[in-house]
Amino acid sequence: MTLTSHECAAPVTEKWSYEAIVARSNLRPARREKLNRAANSGENPGFDFLQECWNDDPALQIVIKKLLVKFPQWGVAVVDGELIEWEK
Repeated sequence: MTLTSHECAAPVTEKWSYEAIVARSNLRPARREKLNRAANSGENPGFDFLQECWNDDPALQIVIKKLLVKFPQWGVAVVDGELIEWEK
């Protein structure tokens, strides 16, 4: 299952509003599945996807941190609590 950018982003609402939290909870299983596939295959799910998950769902930050340690070749790191893409 491939998610498009409009399926990854929560609706434009206050980040911690009830609606935004529910939207994140509804998206979490599909996002986690895509992150798990990346963990098993080593295939980078894309910086934009990682960043959307990182910024939108604190529960997925732990999963993403583990992926970045496992796959440094993706060229993504956490600096001061933010995801960055670095040149190889």
